[in-house]
Amino acid sequence: MNVVILAAGYGTRLYPLTKNTAKPLLLVNGKPIINFILDKVYGLSKDYKISRIKVVSNNKFYNDFKKWNEKYKVNAEIINDGTNCPQERKGAILAIKYAIGKSKEDFLVLGGDNLFEDDLKEFMALTRQRKKMPCVGLFDVKTKKNAVRFGIVETNRQMRLISLDEKPKKPKSTLAATCIYFFPKETAGLLDVFLREHQGTDASGKYIEWLIKQTKVYGTVFKGKWLDIGHNDALKEAAVIFKS
Repeated sequence: MNVVILAAGYGTRLYPLTKNTAKPLLLVNGKPIINFILDKVYGLSKDYKISRIKVVSNNKFYNDFKKWNEKYKVNAEIINDGTNCPQERKGAILAIKYAIGKSKEDFLVLGGDNLFEDDLKEFMALTRQRKKMPCVGLFDVKTKKNAVRFGIVETNRQMRLISLDEKPKKPKSTLAATCIYFFPKETAGLLDVFLREHQGTDASGKYIEWLIKQTKVYGTVFKGKWLDIGHNDALKEAAVIFKS
C-alpha cells in the first residue's frame, strides 16, 4: 500500500501565517501538523506493508518539504505539482492522480491539514471487510447547523454512501466526509475516467460524489475529535487537543 499526503494548497484563509509556510508545516505545540498525520501512518506499519509515502506539494513550498523530509528522516517522496501561487492551484483530485500515476497498488490518501484523534487501524480493518471497495473517513458534526459547512454524506445501514453534498442548505445527515480515503487498486482506473469527464474540477469531494454512482463506496465514522485546519480558531483548538 502507498500513502499519499495532500499538501499542495496555499492556506489562504490562514494568511499571514501561511504566506511563507505551507499549512502542513505549521507547528502545533512545536510539532509540524504533517507529523501528527505521519504518526497515524506509522501506527499501521505492523499490520500493513507501506511501500511508499508520497507528499504532494507545490513549487513554492517544494524545497521546504524537502528540508522537512531530511530533518525528520521521513524518507518520503516529495512530488512537485509545479504551481507557484493560489491562482495556479490544481486541486486535490489532480494531486491524487500525480501521486497514483500508473501504480497498481492500494492507496491511502490523507489531507495534510486534517488532524484527528483516532488511529487508522479500525478504518483500514473495515476496508478489508468491504472487499476492497473505496472507503471514506467520516466525522459526525452533531447538528444540521454545523453540517452546512461541510461535505455531508447520506448512508444506508451498511454504511454504504448514497450521496454526498458539498455545503448543503438542507443537510440529509450530520456525517461529514473528511479527507481520509482508501482507494483500492481494483478501482484506480475510475480516477482517469473522472478526470476525462470533469476537467477543471479540483475538490476531492466531487470525485467521491461521482464515484458513489459508479461503484460501492463505504464510510467509517471516526469517534475522536477531527479538525480541518482552515482558520486560526482551528489552529488554536488543535493546540489544546493535541498537547501530547
